[in-house]
Amino acid sequence: MIKYAVYFLVLLVVLSSCFKEDTPIPPHEKGDLKEEIIPLTQYYVNQVYFNLSSGEQVSTNQKNDFDLSFSCDDTASIIRLNTSTFMMAALTEHTKLEEVTDTTGLIWEFDTSDGNPDSTALKKWISIEGADTNYVNKVWVINRGINELGFTLGLKKALFTKLANGKYYFTYSNMDNSDRKEMVVEKNSGYNYIQFSFEDGGVVEQIEPETKNWDLLFTQYTTLLFTDVGDAYPYLVTGTLINPAGTMVAFDSTMNFADIVIDDVLFLDYSANADAIGYEWKLLVGDINGGDFYYKTLTQYNYLIKSREGIFYKLHFTGFYEKETGEKGYPSFEYQRL
Repeated sequence: MIKYAVYFLVLLVVLSSCFKEDTPIPPHEKGDLKEEIIPLTQYYVNQVYFNLSSGEQVSTNQKNDFDLSFSCDDTASIIRLNTSTFMMAALTEHTKLEEVTDTTGLIWEFDTSDGNPDSTALKKWISIEGADTNYVNKVWVINRGINELGFTLGLKKALFTKLANGKYYFTYSNMDNSDRKEMVVEKNSGYNYIQFSFEDGGVVEQIEPETKNWDLLFTQYTTLLFTDVGDAYPYLVTGTLINPAGTMVAFDSTMNFADIVIDDVLFLDYSANADAIGYEWKLLVGDINGGDFYYKTLTQYNYLIKSREGIFYKLHFTGFYEKETGEKGYPSFEYQRL
């Protein structure tokens, strides 16, 4: 009997190791259902950062307040374009700013909307292999994109030269070599990125809020769409990005939003891609070229969000228009802590 008892205990241990462990949930009470309206405005001028825990619009800035974002992570060297203005960049073969006079033959690149650091337009400015750090030391031409009315913001030439002691060093000028400036951008602890604008002789400004203070960013951004034959092309869309420092999202279109409870969301397939929510919670209906169109909100699309603190939320969008005026650019959503 002892032999069989021991065998049974061993079998239980083996079998139990095959089952997926439950995801630990910090003790908390289920939250109330809340509704929020985000004022991007008709021409999507604003970018709005939102905190699910506090239910606050943490900060708002105009989308063309900056051009570049520099990573503040201790070990990172990422420089991102402001994709909300449809920015792009091209690497030249020249090592001096004054040698670049036009854009002939340049190959333009965009940052991908999933946030992958290996898919940024400026990724080649630096390469780090073990203890060796190498800089490409070639001139980039940066197209600053367009403003909210579609007017071009112009071109700049930039030479990114060094990252040392938490400081990025670079030089830039206009295409005619005027307005040449040498800049230093220092990492800011506690933030994902710090921003830089080419306006007013070069301005370094902390626009993005502290990493711990936001979950969602409502904004325009550049993404890749595809033609009917599969050709990719960049396009400016309006949607929602997530905090890359730990926020994750799962998508569902089968459950009734009101009925979703914590047990329904624990083992879904969660993504850390920046555009995991994205823009497809609304559908363009009508003829955009003829001007006779509107955006239909797909309320049956559910987004299950796991915050940096391990708290789960459910969210779905309920509208895209300001209720009194009918003006587009006011996405509304319901959300609840599970």
